[in-house]
Amino acid sequence: MAYNLWLSEHSIYTLGRRRCRVDTGTTVQEVPSSPLRVTNTTRTGDETEPATALNEVRNHMQTLLNTSISRLRAQRGQVMALTAVGIVGICGMAGFAIDVGSWYQKHRAQQAIADAAALAAAADLPTSTSQATTDAQSNAAKNGVSSGGLSVAYTTTYTTNDTVTVQASSTAPSYFLKALGIGSANVRATATATAMPLGAAYGAGPFAVSSTQPQLSGPGCPCYGVDTTLTVGLVGPGGFEIVNIDGSSGGSGQSILADWILKGCSCTMATNTWLYSDTGAKFNSSEVKAAMDQQIGNILLFPVYDQTSGGGSNMQYHVLAFVGFKITGYKFNGSSGTITGSFQKVTWRGTGGSSSPSAYSATTVQLTS
Repeated sequence: MAYNLWLSEHSIYTLGRRRCRVDTGTTVQEVPSSPLRVTNTTRTGDETEPATALNEVRNHMQTLLNTSISRLRAQRGQVMALTAVGIVGICGMAGFAIDVGSWYQKHRAQQAIADAAALAAAADLPTSTSQATTDAQSNAAKNGVSSGGLSVAYTTTYTTNDTVTVQASSTAPSYFLKALGIGSANVRATATATAMPLGAAYGAGPFAVSSTQPQLSGPGCPCYGVDTTLTVGLVGPGGFEIVNIDGSSGGSGQSILADWILKGCSCTMATNTWLYSDTGAKFNSSEVKAAMDQQIGNILLFPVYDQTSGGGSNMQYHVLAFVGFKITGYKFNGSSGTITGSFQKVTWRGTGGSSSPSAYSATTVQLTS
């Protein structure tokens, strides 16, 4: 193989480590294999020129290479220093993210504790703030928050002291940020719950209670847990204080009444509503009595009425609230009867009302913030 490199008009330079063939125009020469070198040949009649061009290029390239290597060696220490600083910054940001994430998780746990404690307290309102505080602390203690980490305050929304605000606080440790002198963070969560008057109740029973009942509206009442006798009897033509709690008109039948006593009506009934009377003294039926026997010792939800209208199948009761009643006995005989037990402060399934008809109203507890 021949390698020809023309560097000028007159000279041919060859470079190689193998034997190569050089064409000089008039003669052909074989160049033996040798280390890197530059030779020149001249066409006939030309003068020989020194082969300095490639040597100068080679020397210049070598100088540049040596200079670059020296600079890289000089900068190697700077790169290592910058890398170390960068690693510290990255580790700091990662540590900050991990610690803040753990604090956020702690806050969520505290929020759940505050919510549960507020709901537990609101179930006692507005009747007893002292019992509400006790229940809030007990609930929080079960979730790992001592009484010192819990604050409880009461305000009024619909009736006096019907709203509770609970703040749960705790300390969340840090892990990576300890290196920056941040050993922990204080985590607080606040929840507010209101015992709202029951504006619409699900699962009420059929016996209507007069709002003039002494244990409801007498002096110093409502009086919960006090022995009470409810009279079930004639209050108008065909009306025996039994209502169609589902809002229907006409007779419901003994089996339906018995089912409402056992399970409550599978319906939602609002307050400030007129409900039709279930005509006749159907509480004397065997179905109703059997249902009452099964409910001894249990709490039922009864509608409270303040006035009646009409008579017979058109008789209606104006329902202004719902109240809890714990049954301990009953006596039905002929056209009248009695139900014995006591009124109970209850939190019931339903929706809250925008106003309270009376302090005895059953409530539904809701988180309000």
